[in-house]
Amino acid sequence: MDKNKYNYYLDAHCHYDLLYSDYLMETFKENALKAITCSVDMNSYLRLEEIRKKNIKNIYFAYGLYPDYVLNRKLEETLKDLEKIDFSRALAIGEIGLDYKITKDKNKRLEQKQLLERQLEIAQSLKKPVILHTRYATKPTLEILKNYSKLKVLLHWFTGQEEEKLEALKRGYYLTQKALNKNTIDVNKYKNQILLETDYPIYLNGEKTTPLSIIEVYKQYCREYDLNLEDVKKTMHNNFEKLFLKV
Repeated sequence: MDKNKYNYYLDAHCHYDLLYSDYLMETFKENALKAITCSVDMNSYLRLEEIRKKNIKNIYFAYGLYPDYVLNRKLEETLKDLEKIDFSRALAIGEIGLDYKITKDKNKRLEQKQLLERQLEIAQSLKKPVILHTRYATKPTLEILKNYSKLKVLLHWFTGQEEEKLEALKRGYYLTQKALNKNTIDVNKYKNQILLETDYPIYLNGEKTTPLSIIEVYKQYCREYDLNLEDVKKTMHNNFEKLFLKV
């Protein structure tokens, strides 16, 4: 067994498309980091493809179109863009999902649903996990996922109601947040379904983040739940392998 793999800080969800590949190469060479960087649109996909070709060790890629992609274009154009993405090169399909905060327009929400379902179909056909965005739309997302029971699912920065979280965990989904709110999840009971993230470049505690910010996320998580850091690193890496590396 490779014990060194447990030394890493794993960022399960971030967006590195605006970072230079040389910077990423140096940062990941000098630090014990692993990360899954996600696309949200065609520009970020193309940029991540450039970074992927640099073969930076321990950076993994998730490709997909974010729900707000439907807002300023016709659905037909959006679905044609999906055909331009080489999902076979990705570890997972993401960041995809629903976002009812960005629009109350029923037609656009329907298009979000259609875009999501098409990407879930792609994930199912390729047997790849999905990384889902569910802002203000947890219930309809969980309803859609009932039709894709074989998929492995990561609900990113999950903020659903208590019963929704328990339903997701019961289905075997994985949840990730920057810092889980106290008294919302029994982290000891469900530790094998939790991953940590920065959602870089989103701010952390009011401060700008970097790829290294995942270290503070781990430490904060350990402080909040009185957990041992080395135990958490081992658990997170095992969760990562189960979700993303085992078909």
